[in-house]
Amino acid sequence: MNTESPQDAAALVFRTRTTPEQAAAEKKIRMGWGAALASAGITAVFSVVAMLGKSLAGVTAFSILDVLLLLGLAFGMHRRSRTCAVILLAYFLLSKVLQYMVVSASATGRISVVSGIPMALIFIYLYTQGVIGTFAWHRLRRTTPPELPASAP
Repeated sequence: MNTESPQDAAALVFRTRTTPEQAAAEKKIRMGWGAALASAGITAVFSVVAMLGKSLAGVTAFSILDVLLLLGLAFGMHRRSRTCAVILLAYFLLSKVLQYMVVSASATGRISVVSGIPMALIFIYLYTQGVIGTFAWHRLRRTTPPELPASAP
């Protein structure tokens, strides 16, 4: 007896049959959650160093919460969640604005803000690609007619 619903079968066919548009959406999603994993990894290293007593780039031991949030959002984006993708991009943008406000208040802040712009632009690009990819994936999933496999006799 087949307990699989037609929606499950359609999703399975959608994931196994790849068009160029689907492959492009998947690539963009990988770019987004890969950037989140990289950011979480870098922040985790800085957090461990901060726990050992030396704060780098304003990262403290409490930044481990940032790592957990990034990992959760990366997992959500990996699962093709549009909500997680948008929150991840918004969170990054908000953190950069706050970072700029805090760092620019210091005497040497302008130099560190300017030196961080290229990396921030790269992450903004990658997170934006993740958002575009998740929305495209869902649009393609809705519009691609599934070809259900014929049932066995």
